[in-house]
Amino acid sequence: MRLFLTSEPPEAIRAALVEALDLVDFGMALLTPDLRLRFLNQRFLDLWALSPQSIEPGTTFRQLLKQACECGLFALTPDETPDFLAAWEIMLSDGGVEPAPLDLANGQRLLVRCVVKEDGSRILTCVDITLLRQEQQRQQEARDIAERLGVDLRFTNETLEEQAAYLATLAETADDAAQRADRANLQLEREVVERRALEVKLRHMATTDPLTGALNRAEVLTLGQQELERARIDGTNVAVLMLDIDHFKRINDGHGHAAGDAALRHLIGTVTNTVRRVDLVGRVGGEEFVVILPGIASPAAARVAVRLRQQIADAEVEYGGEPIRMTVSIGLALARDDEHSIEQTLARADAALYTAKRGGRNRVVISEEEAVVDAA
Repeated sequence: MRLFLTSEPPEAIRAALVEALDLVDFGMALLTPDLRLRFLNQRFLDLWALSPQSIEPGTTFRQLLKQACECGLFALTPDETPDFLAAWEIMLSDGGVEPAPLDLANGQRLLVRCVVKEDGSRILTCVDITLLRQEQQRQQEARDIAERLGVDLRFTNETLEEQAAYLATLAETADDAAQRADRANLQLEREVVERRALEVKLRHMATTDPLTGALNRAEVLTLGQQELERARIDGTNVAVLMLDIDHFKRINDGHGHAAGDAALRHLIGTVTNTVRRVDLVGRVGGEEFVVILPGIASPAAARVAVRLRQQIADAEVEYGGEPIRMTVSIGLALARDDEHSIEQTLARADAALYTAKRGGRNRVVISEEEAVVDAA
């Protein structure tokens, strides 16, 4: 079932999906019925140590696998490589592949799975399970130690003298084992801390715009929907501001794209320092941004929009020793009682934004009223 909650053109949705697939923590490859590559996400390229430049249109999965072998990804001799390639090609040609481990030369282990679609195309996924494998090995080593200790203990009943000598040895062994256990626990604690830090980092990467640090489109709409639903319960209001930098192309053309990036980051810094901590700031397009203001009335929301427009117009961005000035157009919409999706309110704010653009830019326009409440 496809569920598109936006009126964006298919190209924009497709670009967003591709971007999202590049952020997930598992590799994905889409294959045609004759096992040619249709799509590879960034995680797949990273796990298989491949570069986008090395993949050409029409490349088969066998060619990709051969390229990975030639790069030393797998611990194979030249004589083993042909059988390895043939085996994988046969498995994929025959149909789906149940989750199967695949060991790499660097010690990593991948879990690979292939699903066949109705049209004969394949979806190949791979996940790094190296940490899981290492944990299983540690557990097996612990079981082996326990088994060996059990064998040793069976000999303690032979004689009292032997038992005394054995107990002395066992005490030393137990002390060593305790020290090893302490070291293992410390290592495990470090790994847990590192894993949690990685999860936080991945969460941040998945929910924020990498250039500006603002929330990305998916995250700001998700949190905005939660605020809208909370407002319906609490009987409060939610306002949506759509901001667009006026003549942003002139900044890129006149000062370079690096200066344009600096201008975007400066804008987000200005907005973040102006609005409340509870407000949501997100980037929804190239130079388009959204600010969601929960628990606010229309007059107060208008004052926020006016203050934002003025502060951005008054500020300068220093880049390369040159001052860069910019202005923004802002559309404001207050969520209506008949709106059950934050995107409905966002669409009205967007319409007000374009009214501001057509009216001369560097101004604030309120939705429905089509009234300019602030202009330079």
